[in-house]
Amino acid sequence: MCHTGSYLCGMGAGLMVGAVVCAALLSRPDARKTAVGRGLQRVGNAVDQAVESVADMM
Repeated sequence: MCHTGSYLCGMGAGLMVGAVVCAALLSRPDARKTAVGRGLQRVGNAVDQAVESVADMM
């Protein structure tokens, strides 16, 4: 169970770095908004899957 916390912490750090890199690379505001929206949707899906897998283990 201890590894789950470090996994989520690492996942959060990776998402923050990815968001910063994405914002820096995309110069157009419209493109950035759609890319961020897609990224947030992917993050939401990943979190849902992680929660579901942790719930299945319990």
